[in-house]
Amino acid sequence: MMLIKCRFLKDRWPYGREYTYRSAEDVAVGDHVQVNPMAKGFVTAVNVPEKEVAVFADKIKTITGKIEKENENA
Repeated sequence: MMLIKCRFLKDRWPYGREYTYRSAEDVAVGDHVQVNPMAKGFVTAVNVPEKEVAVFADKIKTITGKIEKENENA
């Protein structure tokens, strides 16, 4: 399980502040992930150090999974 940071996607573009999540899948910076059933995110950092989030580690949620980027030419 790795810690990642991501921004929510709005109209296929990352916006707002970064949020920290756990990921059971290997993801890379730039990947799109399903944060929860309603929201998608854009990965901005991977392998976030545990000490960076120690204060709120018990509140970190796990992403639903990695998703394929939507075909922007469609």
